Amino acid sequence: MDCLVNIFGRLGLESLVLDVPFVCKSWYRAALNPECWRHLDFSKLKLHDSLSYDDFTLRLMSTHQIVGNFPITPFIKSVVKRSGRSATYIALPEYCTEEALLYIADECPALRYLVLPSNFGPGRKFNIQNHISKWTNLQFLRLQTCFQMQEVLAQISIHCKNFVGLANSRVNIGKAEASAIVNFLPNIKALGLRFTCMKKENLVTILQGCKQLERFDARNCIGFDEGDEEILKLASHIRSFKLKGSMLFD
Repeated sequence: MDCLVNIFGRLGLESLVLDVPFVCKSWYRAALNPECWRHLDFSKLKLHDSLSYDDFTLRLMSTHQIVGNFPITPFIKSVVKRSGRSATYIALPEYCTEEALLYIADECPALRYLVLPSNFGPGRKFNIQNHISKWTNLQFLRLQTCFQMQEVLAQISIHCKNFVGLANSRVNIGKAEASAIVNFLPNIKALGLRFTCMKKENLVTILQGCKQLERFDARNCIGFDEGDEEILKLASHIRSFKLKGSMLFD
């Protein structure tokens, strides 16, 4: 049984939900173990409308004979519940509801890696910074927006003592965002800022303030050149520093 649990814990969510439980009774019993549900990637669910559902969503709807819109919130809550509060990785889908976010905030105290959707931002009642204190084990956060970034990082600096990595792509990293990274995450180890608009001066602020960076991905950015000698010199201590495709102007 332990071997099955170990294997099932490495499977994707689609296989774990739609394949494993239906093979045989022993596989079904093994799949009930919360250890199988620690890595929960909902990001592959495409839920904009019935015309653009992905194969995973269509299989779910067919298996459970769902007619109409896919009930994303009940599905997320049911899967998270199976983890028995032991989930360490959660990647949320686009159009994730605030109800689902609130449930995750309360039921995932062991969370280490969180990926938020791009539509998380202005207009949403859910303020993630108010829930960071529940995730004291959080080590890595992937954002798709700069909204509330300073507030979120401030809470992380207070409550998440093992936090080491931040990723935020396709956004604008201005002076305020760069300063927040330096002031609240001075000991950060990994930083991903691909496809961002970021002036050279703000990149320099980060490089000068975050001395313990080991991995920094700033590929395909607009605001500085990939061959800038000053930037390369400032980043010479970083083990993996990626700038390919970045340019001063688009």
